[in-house]
Amino acid sequence: MIKLVRTLATMGVLSLAAAAAVAQTAIQAGGGGPKRDPVFSDLTSFYASLPVVAPHPLDRSTALQLSTMPLSCMDHPQPRPNAVPYIWEATYTPVPDFETTRAFYGCYDWHSAVNSAWTLVRILKTFPDLPTAPAIRQKLNDHFGASNVAGDLQFFKTAGTFELPYGYAWLLRLQYELRSWNDSDAVRWAANMQPLASYMSERMITYLKGLQQPVRTGVHPNTAMAMDNALGYARSFDPPLEAEIRASAERLFTRDVRCNTAAEPGPSDFASPCLMEAAIMGQLMDRESFLPWLDAFLPPLYSAEFRPLTKGLGPEFVKNPAAVASKSHIVGLAFVRATSMGELANSLPPNDPRVPVLRRLAAIQAATGFPLMGAVGYDGSHYYASWATTYLITNPSVSP
Repeated sequence: MIKLVRTLATMGVLSLAAAAAVAQTAIQAGGGGPKRDPVFSDLTSFYASLPVVAPHPLDRSTALQLSTMPLSCMDHPQPRPNAVPYIWEATYTPVPDFETTRAFYGCYDWHSAVNSAWTLVRILKTFPDLPTAPAIRQKLNDHFGASNVAGDLQFFKTAGTFELPYGYAWLLRLQYELRSWNDSDAVRWAANMQPLASYMSERMITYLKGLQQPVRTGVHPNTAMAMDNALGYARSFDPPLEAEIRASAERLFTRDVRCNTAAEPGPSDFASPCLMEAAIMGQLMDRESFLPWLDAFLPPLYSAEFRPLTKGLGPEFVKNPAAVASKSHIVGLAFVRATSMGELANSLPPNDPRVPVLRRLAAIQAATGFPLMGAVGYDGSHYYASWATTYLITNPSVSP
């Protein structure tokens, strides 16, 4: 634990005193401290109990660090399938000329390759003169060629439900960044990407229409998460998709009350189903309707019922992070929770007393994640930068 405290402080995430407070919070949350959590009767006393952690900035240093992670994996091909053969033994060979007939073949899996590309685009838009900028442009140029994207489109037309909805939503989010960027390369890349984006938008509309109930898991199929990732593209460039996201959210979520916070987090969750749903509804509902809906859906932030949504990384992770390499989602959860809390804060009135509490909780969550981004190696580094960047841009001071 002492090592974690020093790491938090020396990385510039927070001061030594605040790092110690965050680490102690993690100990208590993980079961190494008091058996009973403290009880709070109001928001003020709960807020006062939280360690003061300044939100991590999206500055040049952080952007440079984050850009190196997707750069290192975009050309690292996905692993071979690991299904156990019984009578027939499968043999696998790479797609011929996959470097020119596939766009997203690195970073462990297809959706991670897409969100890694999104990370590079977003960072390059925000910091066009980074030292890694030439390398970023070259990688994007190589992967976003017309033949690469056409090959992906041809594949997906016969791929069934592969990557639907999570990967589809990330592709649409990537296309939003490209189409909203006044850059000559981005204009060309967006033109190449549009046929794939249009196809995936149409499939997303059909998928949402067919949902009889939302998927509330804390991993990839989560319905609210797909809506959240696709919403920017839909709002700006695709009115039919926006209309279906709104209609489906109203049909699937508006009657929800008392989210089951006690079920979180699940053993492999990298997202909070309760926070994800609250975050997307905050973006879709008018404020007058959203505030009473939120009060009925989430318990008070200071309550014991809300506490499962704030639990930090336990000391068992810090002592031996390599032992949980297969559970890399636990670090991702810190960033995705922080993102949802930041989005929720953005949806509330600026003078709402929950806003500073949510922002501090988000900063605490992220502060446990940043020092551990390399703790599980490639199992985590292939996607952590995308969710860390996503959290950072929920800060209102970061330009679009």
